[in-house]
Amino acid sequence: MKSTIRRMGCLIALSLATVLISGCGDNKPGENTELGMNAVEQLQYEEALTYFEAASEAEENIVYVQRGMGLAYMGQNNYEAALLCFQTALENGGNKPEDIDYDINYYMAVCYYKLEKYDEALERYDAILALRNKEVDAYVQRGIVKLKLNKHDEAIADFNEALSLDDEDYSLYIDIYSALKDNGYEMEGIEYLNVAMEKDDKKMSSYDKGRLYFYLGNYTYARNYLEQARSDGNKTEEVLLLLGQSYEALNDSNYALTLYGEYVAENPSAAIYNQMGMCYASIDDYENALASFQKGLSVEGNAYKQELSYNQIVAYENLGDFDNAKKLMKDYLEAYPDDERAQREYEFLQTR
Repeated sequence: MKSTIRRMGCLIALSLATVLISGCGDNKPGENTELGMNAVEQLQYEEALTYFEAASEAEENIVYVQRGMGLAYMGQNNYEAALLCFQTALENGGNKPEDIDYDINYYMAVCYYKLEKYDEALERYDAILALRNKEVDAYVQRGIVKLKLNKHDEAIADFNEALSLDDEDYSLYIDIYSALKDNGYEMEGIEYLNVAMEKDDKKMSSYDKGRLYFYLGNYTYARNYLEQARSDGNKTEEVLLLLGQSYEALNDSNYALTLYGEYVAENPSAAIYNQMGMCYASIDDYENALASFQKGLSVEGNAYKQELSYNQIVAYENLGDFDNAKKLMKDYLEAYPDDERAQREYEFLQTR
């Protein structure tokens, strides 16, 4: 049995590194709450929970405290606990919905989605849109949930409504394509990408053209436009990731690895290290793949920790080091007990 390296593929994703504390009347978060939120932003969830517990004991604003605890639990993939905190936060809010209430409802919808409780997730997005009918993200996310509920036509209506509100955000077209592809409607998703390309918007950047071509599978054009984006000064992680993967798809893994290596030499990035490791794995160089995953894990504030941890185990396994693979998989399952694929992998490792 040869295990495969894992790629992140969940469309409904929550970036805990960009959480924002919104207004809640005249009350503000207390000192411990702010320290907790700083810890959340650094992905230090156990430390964050300690601060939030101190905030609770100090009777700091309960809405912010419970919201923060919910975010920390989300970071630990403990969605049931997160939901309890978010519900407590909502119950202690004011009579009139504030920005933070909408914010919490978004997080609750994500939790329900992660727990595969799609009807409950749908209710949250319905509630948001009932009061804010111009929320583009809510339409897209509700459409994704409706696909899970086999409500295809309603999902398409939501996607189209989102685009009617903002048809110049090319990320929306890509998100819609990805959602449709993940649910068995790839050709329909490609139609959305083609609509974006056919807009012939002179304001469309080289990066936007490059990433649209990437998802359309035209890697030569993707490479060319992404190289142009870099020449124009856009040297972000997002550009580099897609550019490197374009070279990989064009069977030039060596140059892709050169790009990744040059980038992390100046900007240590968990995402780039992870992709570098997957690139090495694709050419059966598991020693360098392992080194890349380990370097990625050493990056602070690491949103790729789960994927890197899993991929590190697979690299050990493919190197024949089953002792380390078993030990790390045991630790992995303690941190991520709901990962069914990892559970099956651990059963296999027990036989080695």
